[in-house]
Amino acid sequence: MEKQHLKISNKNYAPVSWQLEFLIAGGIIFSLYTSTDYFKHLFLLKYPISNFDYAQVLLFFGTYVLTRVLLIGFGLNLILRTVWLAYYAISYWYPDDVNYEKLKLNFYQKKHHQTQANAKERLLILDKWANLSFSITIIFTFIVFSSIIVLLFIQFILAEVLGAYWLINNAIFNYASAIIVLLLQLGIFDFIIKKKHQRGAFFKIGDILYKIYYYGSGLFFYRRELLVLRTNGKNWLLLSFGTGYLLLALFISINQIGEFYEAGTFNVNLFDDRITFNESKNYIIDYRTYEDQLGMEEVFFNGGIQSQYIKDNYLKVFVVHHRKHDWYLKYVRDSLNLTTYNPPKSDSLRKLYNEERARLDQQSLNRLLKVEIDGHEYKNLNWDRYKHFKTKEQGYLTYIMIDTLKKGRHQINTYTRNRYTGDVKLSYSFSVPFL
Repeated sequence: MEKQHLKISNKNYAPVSWQLEFLIAGGIIFSLYTSTDYFKHLFLLKYPISNFDYAQVLLFFGTYVLTRVLLIGFGLNLILRTVWLAYYAISYWYPDDVNYEKLKLNFYQKKHHQTQANAKERLLILDKWANLSFSITIIFTFIVFSSIIVLLFIQFILAEVLGAYWLINNAIFNYASAIIVLLLQLGIFDFIIKKKHQRGAFFKIGDILYKIYYYGSGLFFYRRELLVLRTNGKNWLLLSFGTGYLLLALFISINQIGEFYEAGTFNVNLFDDRITFNESKNYIIDYRTYEDQLGMEEVFFNGGIQSQYIKDNYLKVFVVHHRKHDWYLKYVRDSLNLTTYNPPKSDSLRKLYNEERARLDQQSLNRLLKVEIDGHEYKNLNWDRYKHFKTKEQGYLTYIMIDTLKKGRHQINTYTRNRYTGDVKLSYSFSVPFL
């Protein structure tokens, strides 16, 4: 900066502009810190969980990581700028730096201080570090953004081309692939492509694919600037710092999402050392499985019943529909020829047609959903399409008569079937006790 090369004196313009910039930076950091609450509201409370597919989940997760990368980087930048401004203020009042004539130290200590950087040099070094922290933050933001594009393409191939839905619903695979792609975009694996260029059709195809990847993933936005940092400094230091930086943002995002999004996330609590005996086999009652305890801005996630204490002679059972259920329903409807069951041209047969469609639809839903109370399975239930009035979630609703049940504690378990690449798996939807 120009004013840093001038002599600092009391006549210099005071750094009022930097104070204004600090206020703006503080507002941005606070907005980034609280933005996750807004995204939670947008994706989970306003946007029905039933519509969540791999693309929505990845966008949701990537948005969290982006905000954490910006928050960490801008926070570090603000700290460096704050130190720079503090040093600048001291030099503004005392432009001649240390007065060694009044410094009461021995000869060796005084000589040691005189060999250190003076005020102008320290200000310049701090300014460079502050600018560098801002630049690295922007570059790392581009890295996360390009990684989201690559991950989205990978999941599209796995889901739509290969049909490997079971794989993209695996949390370990998703987080492992996210880490690998982040490190790939950072340049950790560049040593793999250090081989000499060879001729031939195979290598020409490789060059074409790399160009598609280079421009399609957004790598061209930051690749050259990242190489500037790597080739003008210690490469191992930058890669180590970048790896730790991105993994920290990833870990924070996983932890924050895991606090309220129950599927496929790791909620690692580092500061809770309490141990529950055999906790993996102990059911934890969640108030969010009871309709009367839900607020207007909460979600069932999997489903629930009307209350913990049932005063009615029926049980109201609501199961949330997830996008993955479509894969199984399509499989069932194809086997029942429901998708090709064309309406009759005659009006006299339309009633029979509607009744048959309804019967086949109920049959497919009863194959999708399984309900047990105290180990007894309830078959041939009447399911209705339902949009919950509180949570706005779409799903299926049924009523089960419980007037024959004895008074006391009971347990309802619900299951859903999912079809993954030809295999049908039965999994818990929700399990909840009631009285």
